[in-house]
Amino acid sequence: MTVRELLEQIKDLPPETLVCSAEVDEAFGMNPTAVEIVDDAQIGSRKSDGTEAIQLGGGRDKVIVIRW
Repeated sequence: MTVRELLEQIKDLPPETLVCSAEVDEAFGMNPTAVEIVDDAQIGSRKSDGTEAIQLGGGRDKVIVIRW
């Protein structure tokens, strides 16, 4: 995946949309396998270091998930 391909997929999203990562297989850690926009995510606890717990379903928040 190139930056151009990523930007094309997310170009219409609001700038405050969260970006999340989800591990698919450790062997693909350097190569994203998919980018998904989840419309019904639920944002859990926000930590001071910037990390957050995200549940992909059951909520009303929109997030970008990069699976690698």
